[in-house]
Amino acid sequence: MKKNGWVLYLFEDEEKSQLFKIMEFKTIRELSIVLDIPSTIISNWFHELIHPRGILKRCSLFQTIPVLSS
Repeated sequence: MKKNGWVLYLFEDEEKSQLFKIMEFKTIRELSIVLDIPSTIISNWFHELIHPRGILKRCSLFQTIPVLSS
């Protein structure tokens, strides 16, 4: 079963010099609810199909991958 997640780094300014908060989400949908932005906008921004807008200018998003266990 796939257990990827998302980690959002929220910064105080657009230069991303001061970290404000780190949040973890299971899905893009959960992230979109918290940020009040459509999930398609977040996905397109993550895949660099569109430029950041609004609060996304102050964010960095990373996808986590599960660690393989032997």
